[in-house]
Amino acid sequence: MLQVEVYSILIITIGLSIAFYVGGKRLKNLPLTEKPRGGVLKAILYVKTISDFTIQNMGEKHGRRMAAYIGSVFIYILVANMFGLTGLAAPTSNYSVTLVLAIITFLLIQHAKIDANGVKGYVKGFFEPFFPFVIPNFFGTVAPLISLSLRLFGNVLSGTVIMTLLYTFTGWISSFIPGIGGFNFFGVIVAPVLHLYFDMFSAFLQAFIFISLTSILIAVEYQD
Repeated sequence: MLQVEVYSILIITIGLSIAFYVGGKRLKNLPLTEKPRGGVLKAILYVKTISDFTIQNMGEKHGRRMAAYIGSVFIYILVANMFGLTGLAAPTSNYSVTLVLAIITFLLIQHAKIDANGVKGYVKGFFEPFFPFVIPNFFGTVAPLISLSLRLFGNVLSGTVIMTLLYTFTGWISSFIPGIGGFNFFGVIVAPVLHLYFDMFSAFLQAFIFISLTSILIAVEYQD
């Protein structure tokens, strides 16, 4: 049996793919003499914002190389985090999704370390300053993988659990009010405020934290 998040993943992936394709076609066919407006203007501003963000954190060379990944993963995580508002499961409430995103970032961090130090220097780094330090150095290497995946997963899942408990509790309270036919009256009043935090503000915050840590962790390897 498929997990409920699989349907959300397919919808988001197909939807974003279509949006990126259509946006790319419009940008490609935009005459240089025509002033961009509407969705095209927003896309240009978004690309510029992400490019400035990555360049500021990683420098000109590496920031431009990583801007496409950072921008793409931010949009995906943001939409996935907010997807609970549709009534379907948020993909990021499934650990397999956040783990895959963290693995991609982890591999990019290791690539940056090898790119900066070479394969020999990369392997040598596990045994510095002394051979017995290979164990803490190994765990230090995989720590970002665990931290990034669990942080995103835990925050999204906790919001989902809290909202589920809230609806259960307000539904139970509403059942004591005669004449409303089991309608969750209190849930309608209280839930929107918490949805604003867990599904909007927190969704943006967690997506921003993920790309911030990604860019910083990669930049640190190049600086070393």
